[in-house]
Amino acid sequence: MAITLLSGCGSDEIQLPSQKLEGKINGTDWSYKSGNGYIETTDFEYRVRFLSSKEAVNDPCTLPNPSLSHVRANFKPAVRSYFVTPQAVDDNQVQVTFEISPSQKLIATSGFMEVYAIESQVVIGYLQAVLDDDNKVEGSFEIRLCN
Repeated sequence: MAITLLSGCGSDEIQLPSQKLEGKINGTDWSYKSGNGYIETTDFEYRVRFLSSKEAVNDPCTLPNPSLSHVRANFKPAVRSYFVTPQAVDDNQVQVTFEISPSQKLIATSGFMEVYAIESQVVIGYLQAVLDDDNKVEGSFEIRLCN
């Protein structure tokens, strides 16, 4: 099943893949529940956390620092394609980190992210981020921009 979004220009439709964001972090199965984004810099770069389905929270904006393993991305939200790179330096790049614990973090080396729409402070898109077989995620997401 695909999710259909109507864009603001005429009858354009976006078909989102139905696969929810999931994969492995540190060799353990991981699946996405929700996402939150907080502005990090004056040039509108956001720190986004894709929260685990095991997090006990209904509103992602009430959990700025999750306790369980999660996926973090740093980027400037816009409707566009991004390349996953170890250090995002351009507007079309995103840095994705597998945060196993507060002291253990691994950075993805390849993949992509597509942002299909940003409406009412919600970013809708698709992410594929890979470091190795034990640290990789792929699927659709929605992120709430919290500030």
